[in-house]
Amino acid sequence: MGAAVAAVVDHAAAARKAGLSMPDTQVIIFGNPQAGTPLMQAHPEIAIDLPMRLMVRDDGQPGSLVTWQDPAYLAQRYGLGEDQLAPLNAPAKIASALDGR
Repeated sequence: MGAAVAAVVDHAAAARKAGLSMPDTQVIIFGNPQAGTPLMQAHPEIAIDLPMRLMVRDDGQPGSLVTWQDPAYLAQRYGLGEDQLAPLNAPAKIASALDGR
């Protein structure tokens, strides 16, 4: 889908190393400079929320729970126009592709 994984943060593994436990929880950090750079050029402060992230966690039910930042929230937070929203929809598209929809 044009995005590259920059990092995976495994919170559960870090908890285990600290002698703690939590459900499996990972944050996948990914981005596409061709999509994100124009947003950061127009709104430099959005860099705190880029690259994009998906959280995948075990919620005790079959499968995994996948969550991400609401694009509408980011648009409001940074005053983005409708023409700038497409890159912020990447997490939903990726989650849908993973879910087989």
